[in-house]
Amino acid sequence: MEFFYLVKATQKSGKQDAVIWFTAKSEARAALTLDVALEDACIETGRGKDYGKPIRTDMPVVDDLPEEGVVCFEFCKRYALADDQRTWNVIPGAAHQGETPLPPVATSDAYLPVAPTATVNTADEPDYWYENGLRVLKCGDESTRYAVCKLPFRQQLLAQLTVDELRHHVTRGEHAELHAMECDTDNSYVQTLLLAAESCAELKALDTKALWSYTDAIRKVFSQEKRHELALVLRFTRMWVATEDCDHETLTSEWAAGHRTEAVCISKDQQSEEPQPSEPYKRAVPQNMANLSIELAIALLYPDAVPGKINRAQLMAAKELADKKDEAHARALKVLGKTSDITDYNADSIFGIARALPWSEEITTVELRKQVREWFTANGIYENGERSKGYPEWDEDPRAGRQPKVEETTSEEVSHQLAADRGEFVEGISDPEDPKWVKENLAASTQPQVANLGGGMFSIEGLMNENQPQTDDRSSVTEETTSDVQMETTDPAEGESVDAVPPGESTDAADPQTVALNPVEILAAAAPELANTTQPEVTTEAPEETASTPEYPAYFEPGRYEGLPNNVYHAANGISSTQVKDARVSLMYFNARHVAKTIPREGSKVLDMGNLVHALALQPENLDEEFSVEPVIPEGAFTTAATLRAFIDEHNASLPALLSADDIKALLEEHNATLPAQVPMGGSLEETAQSYMTLPAEFQRIEADQKQTAAAMKACIKEYNATLPALVKTSGSRDALLEQLAIINPDLVAQEVQKPAPLKVSGTKAEMIQAVKSVKPDAVFADELMDAWRENPDNKILVTHQQMETALAIQKALHEHPTAGKLLLHPDRAVETSYFGIDEETGLEIRVRPDLEIDIEAVRVGADLKTISMWNVKQSGLRARLHREIIDRDYHLSAAMYMQTAALDQFFWIFVNKDEGYHWIAIVEASEELIELGMLEYRQTMNRIANAFDTGEWPAPITEDYTDELNDFDLRRLEALRTQA
Repeated sequence: MEFFYLVKATQKSGKQDAVIWFTAKSEARAALTLDVALEDACIETGRGKDYGKPIRTDMPVVDDLPEEGVVCFEFCKRYALADDQRTWNVIPGAAHQGETPLPPVATSDAYLPVAPTATVNTADEPDYWYENGLRVLKCGDESTRYAVCKLPFRQQLLAQLTVDELRHHVTRGEHAELHAMECDTDNSYVQTLLLAAESCAELKALDTKALWSYTDAIRKVFSQEKRHELALVLRFTRMWVATEDCDHETLTSEWAAGHRTEAVCISKDQQSEEPQPSEPYKRAVPQNMANLSIELAIALLYPDAVPGKINRAQLMAAKELADKKDEAHARALKVLGKTSDITDYNADSIFGIARALPWSEEITTVELRKQVREWFTANGIYENGERSKGYPEWDEDPRAGRQPKVEETTSEEVSHQLAADRGEFVEGISDPEDPKWVKENLAASTQPQVANLGGGMFSIEGLMNENQPQTDDRSSVTEETTSDVQMETTDPAEGESVDAVPPGESTDAADPQTVALNPVEILAAAAPELANTTQPEVTTEAPEETASTPEYPAYFEPGRYEGLPNNVYHAANGISSTQVKDARVSLMYFNARHVAKTIPREGSKVLDMGNLVHALALQPENLDEEFSVEPVIPEGAFTTAATLRAFIDEHNASLPALLSADDIKALLEEHNATLPAQVPMGGSLEETAQSYMTLPAEFQRIEADQKQTAAAMKACIKEYNATLPALVKTSGSRDALLEQLAIINPDLVAQEVQKPAPLKVSGTKAEMIQAVKSVKPDAVFADELMDAWRENPDNKILVTHQQMETALAIQKALHEHPTAGKLLLHPDRAVETSYFGIDEETGLEIRVRPDLEIDIEAVRVGADLKTISMWNVKQSGLRARLHREIIDRDYHLSAAMYMQTAALDQFFWIFVNKDEGYHWIAIVEASEELIELGMLEYRQTMNRIANAFDTGEWPAPITEDYTDELNDFDLRRLEALRTQA
């Protein structure tokens, strides 16, 4: 949002009016920016200052706007504010930079056209008028042609865009069409082009022929039938401007063919100079995914940006692009984030690949990942200066998880120690005991064995062998599979090199690539053992860095992960049980919420209260990481205006008394009384003569032979009075009286000035707070504490005192319950552990996160804590109501998904009533039939999701017309009424 302010100088100051403009997200942010800019320019505003309060006006649309964020004193010499105090008009006769007079200015909150630069006819009856920015001649008609070069820049651009040949003139009708097109905000193609062109200052300096060449290139590269990303159009625009004229055609043809190349020609000045080798830019901090996101955004937005020379404006624009989740940026981040050693590459490599590859949806993810590997292999440079180690090639199979097809590797050898460390084997083999999942030249005796125990369970004893000899020549096996799955469109990528190693996995210093897991078959049996198995750690980073700055992978391989934050888990790949429940609502709803994301995910107070109870009952030590509790107002803090007024009164009473206006006036009158009196002029000749006679002899200057006129005598009296000391003024304000007192007693005034002034006892509450702060900087104010808490800079869940009291009461009830307390406080419990896997039938990625799991004598028990509100349910109907709660909310489906993915043997729900003062608890175990029902419903839903991803069809909950029929109850009512009739 743009803000344009007039800072008007007061008349007595004699200073020039000033203007300033800038963009801000809100009026509050604009007010803050304005205060900072005025302070930097040493401009004080308000009563008694040289400038009045700033006035916000409409944004003038002119070519000579001052620089953004800079106070300008020249603008008001050429433009004046109209009577409506909103619109800017050109000052007649004022010239821009001493040259050609400027035309009238169109001002508005929107981008309106502006009249072309021309001399304004100042006659009483001009022979033209302005129509939508066009100077229309009165003598002209509909066929009169007007020069395109005189139109505003936007209309010049559209004039060339809408024709196949160079256009130099337009008629009034054609201009009206251009104006309508410019104002059509629904035309995304035109608006995107205009925004991109406005952002490139070099484009505005081009002549008409060059503008036509540019628009012709735009039409060839960007189809008018499709929607295009602003960042991509802006990138092409800047490359086109940076390219020599002779190479424009080459650049256009390359982009039209889908090759997003850089500018294909360097300037002549650059050609004449020998390239100077420069030291590669070194990052100041270790690379991470957040930094990668910003680097990609800068590279996509600014083709000429260089690592290490990024200014603040570019950085802020890149952050805004990343927050908007631009399609090209999001796709680049997703694909590159799954590259195993992406954090090892230097900034130049990241900038290079971001600009070298097309990130549009026209190219599949599989092809993009292949191009990424090829580009890095040929051009990638690591941060330490070494060249990229390259990547082994694999055949792509987007449904490898579903088909019993063996993927052949191109590596010469697979390290059996790597397999033992990771518990991994080649994905896509139907039988994990098949020896094809490793190279035939490995001895069978050294292979990790996975024994099929039946029922979807496998023994992993062979994977736990840690005493295998390690070979020197280690090569990694990498396999890629793609799957059109949930909202992240996740594709299992090559193994990733991450700072934080999930439990049950390790890093390979020789080669960060990993062997892809075949997800689910090992997961159920392997997860507990893998979590507790000590794995050798090999890392290239210092322990202090990995411990202090934990990093999480952008893509989670199947396995068990402890300690994942909530935001990391919920943003991770895989279909969760909540998403399966949404698919049971309808596939249309699933698609809108998790794939197309047209339905935003919004929090609620009910969910916040449930999360608070979960945190207190399961992980009270992590409460501060997710929740922000309402601050306690300390004793002695200022809470109301009355407490502020009491403090101010007490403070003022403690100050030394100041001289009042009456006291100062008495001193002045006393001084005046000691001065010789002035000789009165007299109202008549006789009185004047008497006054004249009282003058000293040297002032009686009228000669004896001269006539003593009243005027002559008064002149003498006046001359005498001028020699007498002047009387001080005894009227006016206290400050004026002090000024008079300083004339006769400067020491007394100096002492008075040094006395502290009393604080104001009136004004707004905010003004009173500032007054108190001026004398008590460490004062605590309840309003500021609450405002800081509500601002919530860390984006935590806000919790009031009342909510916390209720949640603590629920926590106490849970911990004191004989069964729930044993589960929640069990010393061997695992809380909020995340599991990632692959669904056996569909090949889709899944993830689960049970609230609680405990191993009790080889029996794995899982539990979920549920808060409910059933204060008005009769005791006899509670069990039935709880069963209905489980069925309606698909808790049984989640339990089945948990038990299968996390290899649980039993599952319980801990229900606690959250109504205040009525916190009863019920422990409910899921029966085998209930879990079987949930599993069948889960299987059915997953198959429907997989089919929808394959076909691209997301049907609504009701797809066919039907006739509503009566149920048994209604039929009996119908029969009864028929009988009565």
